[in-house]
Amino acid sequence: MHPASTQKLLTALAALLYLGPDYTFKTALYISRQSHANGKLKISTDGTLTGDIKIKFTGDPFFTSDNLSSLFKSLKDQGVKRIKGNILLDISRFTGKDRADGWSASDLPVCFTAPSSALIINHNCAGCRLRPSSIGRRAKVEILNRNPISVSSETITVKASDFRDKCTLEAEILGSNSYHVSGCIPKLKKDAPYPLLFAVNDPKSWGIDWTVKILKNLNLNVLGDISVVKQNQAGFTPYAVINSPRLYNLVKVMLQKSDNLYADAIAKTVGFEYFKRAGSYQNAVKAIRAILEKQAGINLKNAYMVDGSGLSSHNLLSAKNLFDVLNYIKAHDSTLNLIAILPKSGISGTLKNRPSVKGKQLKGVVIAKTGSLQNVSNLAGFIKSKNNKLIPFVILENSITYPQTLREEIKQLKKRSPHYEFEKSVITDIYNEKEFSY
Repeated sequence: MHPASTQKLLTALAALLYLGPDYTFKTALYISRQSHANGKLKISTDGTLTGDIKIKFTGDPFFTSDNLSSLFKSLKDQGVKRIKGNILLDISRFTGKDRADGWSASDLPVCFTAPSSALIINHNCAGCRLRPSSIGRRAKVEILNRNPISVSSETITVKASDFRDKCTLEAEILGSNSYHVSGCIPKLKKDAPYPLLFAVNDPKSWGIDWTVKILKNLNLNVLGDISVVKQNQAGFTPYAVINSPRLYNLVKVMLQKSDNLYADAIAKTVGFEYFKRAGSYQNAVKAIRAILEKQAGINLKNAYMVDGSGLSSHNLLSAKNLFDVLNYIKAHDSTLNLIAILPKSGISGTLKNRPSVKGKQLKGVVIAKTGSLQNVSNLAGFIKSKNNKLIPFVILENSITYPQTLREEIKQLKKRSPHYEFEKSVITDIYNEKEFSY
């Protein structure tokens, strides 16, 4: 069965078992040997620092453009006005593809498919908005936060009642961090803009463009090139570092928001640390398999995994695979503390508004990971029964299909998918500790 994002349970468990909850990603600025003496920068009287500068990216999903600015500012604060050398953006921590096999091509412009490169800045996601005009007129593009992307549009403003029913909004990738939107947007109250988030499709250019912007903002002149390098460069000394939040907090974000970038960055880091070579999708899933078998006794030999997020339609897990993971989590929760950071029905994360767990009776009693793809809707986690028993459960619903008219009504948000009723009935029976078979 396609696990979708319930697969993040495996990534979370393997990462916490092998890396530990206090593991951090470290993104560092390095200076070349000729740039310092006895730990101090060698700055000329006119503020010139001679030598190359390297930024070592490590796949930190929490890293921002402000963090990158802080690294360069550490040089400016010491009196550096210009750099007589090159700026090297080192992405050697990861190798191979930034997106896994089996990701839907139509989803690639959207931020939940942001590429898990070693170079991550602002979630590798760029925001813009479409400003509506009068009905039938073209909407205006406004790029937010001066993101280094380009967006063209032939989007038309329509009545709110016509949106989704008569037309929708579509996005396509034109080139390096360049996008085109077409279709329509609704005219909202007070002409409120329509927000859009684009997944970066060229992380290398994204990193270079942000570096150029930041150096310009800091008035740091570079008398060399800015480039991306894929091999670790010798002859450098660490000068400044940005630490991510501890891994436990990153895993919490991954589970609560079902964040694919966090999941794949964490998975590739597990691969890097386990095999002591550049992380990739391939060695990430090999490492996850090995860790879960050796440290948790979970056999995944019949499973097929290609990423750490569950986003690929190629992933295949059985209900037993997930059930074994849940049983281990339950048995070792005093040390893992994983259950506490899963979404809770009606309260947090992806279960806050899920139709199948709404209502007073089920509020807070379903503690689980959701998993959704086209025609896939899954749940795996725990239910606190009416007698306060913590019961692990797995619901995998694949190949969900309906008559075309109903599918259109669901797409237009006029009706809810009927599968939620089935899901709710199963959850309610478990809550009531009923014996059942489906």
